[in-house]
Amino acid sequence: MKIMSAPNAAIYMVGGGGVGLSHPCDSHVYLIESSGEAALIDVGSGIEPELMKERILADGIALASIKKLILTHSHWDHGRGAAWWKRETGAALAVHRLGVDTLEKTKWPTSHVEKHGIPSEAAQVEYPLDDGDVIRVGALELEVIHTPGHSNDSISLVTRFDGRTVLFGGDTCFAEGGHGTVNAETDFRAYRDSVRRLDRLKVDVLLPGHKHFVMSRAFAHVALLERKLSGNWTDVVATRVPFFPTWWLEHDASLYDDARQSSTEQQNP
Repeated sequence: MKIMSAPNAAIYMVGGGGVGLSHPCDSHVYLIESSGEAALIDVGSGIEPELMKERILADGIALASIKKLILTHSHWDHGRGAAWWKRETGAALAVHRLGVDTLEKTKWPTSHVEKHGIPSEAAQVEYPLDDGDVIRVGALELEVIHTPGHSNDSISLVTRFDGRTVLFGGDTCFAEGGHGTVNAETDFRAYRDSVRRLDRLKVDVLLPGHKHFVMSRAFAHVALLERKLSGNWTDVVATRVPFFPTWWLEHDASLYDDARQSSTEQQNP
């Protein structure tokens, strides 16, 4: 689904479990294309990734044009599909250096799928990222901003697209001042400082990891979250957002069958 276009460039939303574009356990997955080169921003849960593949092909994008897989962080709903996508596209994988171990070794041991005995597949990381790195996709440049808070390896990506500042916010910043999952171990000071950095960008467009995207005046949505995190503890909404992947698995056991089937197919292609 194309959501932005410019001469020789486009941004597509190709996955998103919460909005029915792909398996319910997927985060939002975006594809950016410029001058014949493409990249995926996040890769989803690895459950029925063929759904996203079909959508990409239907949009007229060749899989061979996808040269990079860029993760906003290493949580399983954003990164567990990395090994499958590397095989399908031959693309190189990029994640913040603090997330490399998860992709290459630990493989989400606390995720619901692992707890149900459904194995995950490791993926080699070619590009360990740091704050300030620049990733090029065709003529576009994506600046890496390390935004710890939701996770210690969270990054946001900012680019200029057809005269507008576009922010891929991962699970750091959602529309309407929303935020990613937090718990007793969350470093709220780091989270606040991360959002303050994003607030100073005054972005036009927000493409987050969940919920709806914002196509204009997105800075107001970021500013609202900054005010929440700079205020009282009670200003941070603690309720679970009902379309997060963990919610789906906790309330629809049939989705484990999808995960088992996908794992079997990946082990026996």
